Amino acid sequence: MKLLVHIGHGKTGSSSIQGALLSGEAQLTAQRIKYLGLMLERAVTQGRKPWQVGIGSSTFFNQTPVPKAIQDLAETLDGELRTLQGAGFDTAIWSNEWILERPQRVIPALQTLAASGVEIEIQVYLRRHDKWAISAYTQWGLRHKTYTGPIQSFDTWAGAKPVAFGKFHNLLEPWLNAFPGRLRVMNFDAAGDVTEHFLRINGITGIEAVTENVSPPPTVVAGHAVFNSRQRREMPPHEFDHVLNLIKRTDQMQSVLPTLDKLMPQPAALDKFVQDRADDVEKINALLLESGEPPLSFEGDPKETRHPASWEMDQFMLKMIYALFEEVGALRNQVNALKAAGTTTEKG
Repeated sequence: MKLLVHIGHGKTGSSSIQGALLSGEAQLTAQRIKYLGLMLERAVTQGRKPWQVGIGSSTFFNQTPVPKAIQDLAETLDGELRTLQGAGFDTAIWSNEWILERPQRVIPALQTLAASGVEIEIQVYLRRHDKWAISAYTQWGLRHKTYTGPIQSFDTWAGAKPVAFGKFHNLLEPWLNAFPGRLRVMNFDAAGDVTEHFLRINGITGIEAVTENVSPPPTVVAGHAVFNSRQRREMPPHEFDHVLNLIKRTDQMQSVLPTLDKLMPQPAALDKFVQDRADDVEKINALLLESGEPPLSFEGDPKETRHPASWEMDQFMLKMIYALFEEVGALRNQVNALKAAGTTTEKG
């Protein structure tokens, strides 16, 4: 049996790889490959551990004592691989981006398997440090506020990290030492579609790439930042989902408009509009002359429509917010009055 362990790195398309493997179970089975999931939750063997669920990474890596975690993982993987081998499988895949930075619970268990004859291959994607820093800060500095207090700038956020933060070779050293020649490091930036790349290099066919956890547009990131900065506590990203869901329910088109000056007709389009109506212009001018009026003149460009300045829109939005605030206040007073009337009726 071969066990392929995809250990991340974070912000390198791991969710998309996992989504493709999950959706392609039938195609994998036909190729004698079993995807074990994030925390071996897709294993076929019985006697599941408490952490053996899709959301069990924290339970295993943060809450399970190291000796027990090693023992449980080794037993689970050994039993699963034996069962799979008996069922005709020859490869199992475990993919979880938590693994790379938490090797102490995983490497000893994998070494035990290797000693028993299991072929172990470790795969990891790495991206250029500056692009990774932007993605990491967007995710864990803005969208998922992993600290207390107001939103921090990148400099403050990164400055509070350990010296080794963002130094990838430090993370790879335990794996290099434990599995010399068995660690495959891939260039995320050169891979193109990372899911297609992962499937191709592992000889997996017939599965469509799945794109998950796509970076949100700047408006959503800014919305996350402002929303999260309202609370002193840490703020997981799902808190903001309530706001996004409200927007999705009311904004059916989900479109992004260009600025107003770009929506309005441009000079070339207006020239063509007039040229296409040249014969109508001629007839209208004849009527105007008969009435003693000057003909239509197309000298000079029409007045351009400008996009409103930021302060103009700010005032417009603030006035709407104040109006809504007054409406909510009036409704609150009505509700309180109704409550008071109901309480009085009950007493009577």
